[in-house]
Amino acid sequence: MLEESGHMVSVVPTDEAHPDSVFIEDTAVIVGTVAVIARPGAESRRGETPPVAEFLSRHFDIAEISPPGTLDGGDVIILDDVVYVGRSSRTNDDGIGQLRAVAHHQGHTVVTVDVEDALHLKSAVLPIDGETVVVTPRSVDESKLGGLRILYEHDGERHRFSALPLGGGSVLVTADAPITARVVAGLGHEIVPIDVSEIQAADGGLTCMSIMIR
Repeated sequence: MLEESGHMVSVVPTDEAHPDSVFIEDTAVIVGTVAVIARPGAESRRGETPPVAEFLSRHFDIAEISPPGTLDGGDVIILDDVVYVGRSSRTNDDGIGQLRAVAHHQGHTVVTVDVEDALHLKSAVLPIDGETVVVTPRSVDESKLGGLRILYEHDGERHRFSALPLGGGSVLVTADAPITARVVAGLGHEIVPIDVSEIQAADGGLTCMSIMIR
């Protein structure tokens, strides 16, 4: 579906030693001209980053999160020049501080959002376009999302909705959250449903499986 929407897809080779590497979003964050290589909060995942760093170094300057900082890419949302970073069980204050230093140099502002009932910020806050997010109620500190248009995930679909903007007004959405998807469609977006139930069973979502480079 990414290719059908006009994206070019590059695949990082499979690493059988790191089965969570399918969730490639957590390994790096693109901030302007810099690829920030994450230091995952789960120690078992830290071997996932070198192949991603090698690939991204062909296109970007590289910065790396160093100990004691931890940062998962799933905790980072970039909308225009604002970087929202989730303080979660996987991303700590030191990691946020290191990302803030890079973002500031790139002309971006960092806003820290406490994650209260989700693994990552993007488990509960899904960007739809440059000004709209879908939020799972009672999952994050919504006061830090000021200025954004907030839609809410339907309570009956809690933590089942996920979305990935494809460009041109189209949004890839999880097939098992149709009520929330209809709310998004009400804004004029074209909804493209996909079944990723096995990914969701492992606490994943649609953003997890790619690093989008625009």
